[in-house]
Amino acid sequence: MHEVDVAVIGCGMAGLVAARKTSEAKLSTMVVASGLGSTVLSSGTIDLLGYFNGRNVKKPLEVLGDFVSRNPSHPYAIVGRERVLEAFQEFREKYDSFIRYEGSLEINETLLTPLGLFKPTLLAQSSIMRGTRENLEGSKVLVVGFRHLVNHTPALIARSLREIWGVDADYVKLDRSEAQPVPLALLLESNSEDTIKSLNEHNLGSYDYLAFPPVLGLRRTEEIIHEFEDSLGAKVFETMSFPPSVPGLRLQQLLEKPCIENGVEIKLGWQSTEIRDTGQGCKIKIMENDTKQEILSKVVIIATGQLMRDTISIKDENGFQASLNLQAGEYFKTDKEMRLVFNGKTFKNIFAACSAISENYMTGLGTALCTGYSSAVEVIKYLKGY
Repeated sequence: MHEVDVAVIGCGMAGLVAARKTSEAKLSTMVVASGLGSTVLSSGTIDLLGYFNGRNVKKPLEVLGDFVSRNPSHPYAIVGRERVLEAFQEFREKYDSFIRYEGSLEINETLLTPLGLFKPTLLAQSSIMRGTRENLEGSKVLVVGFRHLVNHTPALIARSLREIWGVDADYVKLDRSEAQPVPLALLLESNSEDTIKSLNEHNLGSYDYLAFPPVLGLRRTEEIIHEFEDSLGAKVFETMSFPPSVPGLRLQQLLEKPCIENGVEIKLGWQSTEIRDTGQGCKIKIMENDTKQEILSKVVIIATGQLMRDTISIKDENGFQASLNLQAGEYFKTDKEMRLVFNGKTFKNIFAACSAISENYMTGLGTALCTGYSSAVEVIKYLKGY
């Protein structure tokens, strides 16, 4: 039997942002999940609103009001503009350890993708944020690839830069045996000298930028970039990549780190099968392999996202019972305080925070960030009385 103030189901961005916030308020917090969430599978960039009405959005805050008026059930409409801004501001200020996120809350930047196109996003890791369209226009760029690395085609990126965007670009492929990005990132984390030596064999004196796939280490990215720039004489950045990606893994570790430091227990391989709202708190039934566990908590925050594969039975003290299954299209609904509303029933001690609240209009990790932050704020108000 485990007893905590807050039980968070799901260990993606929404769940870990919520867990950090509640643990900072001195509420004992446990995170349980059957597996890693979708954050580790993401590109690692955080959008507020990148596209709307079929167009790229340059200034997301200017169109946010129109967006929520047309999508009144979207989480941005539920949490409100002020809470959205708070969530993004707190993330940018507090999540700054081994990797930094950069970007203005006013303007989307356009970042280079693995197709050689540019995608609007609000916040990105500093290594990626250097590769904006504005920076590359008028510059000479060398796209660096690795011969066996999957899902990265430097020739395509260079050609797109030349033919679509008018950037003076070329490419080179280095010989490495690693086919997957994480092993290559780990190799560069421990040994960047061989790559520097290989690149020095090429004439790099005329290039302004070197565009790498996002494999420049997991926790030493800034150091590796400085090593490359000092040795090669050009500015270095990482392109975006198809998920799953090294930046997604960096983000997952960035989110986990303060939770662990605050004493949050993170239990992976724990499948939640039933949540009973007793009116005074919640009882959560868990399956860990073939072992049954039970958690008693004052509140539950469901933050499973849209990767939830298993059905969760939801019950209350009056005999209400229903089954929640996202695979059947049963998206989460909440009230303004982020409490779960299901089959017409509002649960006093069950809150929801995840991209699954978005239903049809997805807005990237910004949805998870804002709902995770907002649910935690509401839980703190509820349990602390303010």
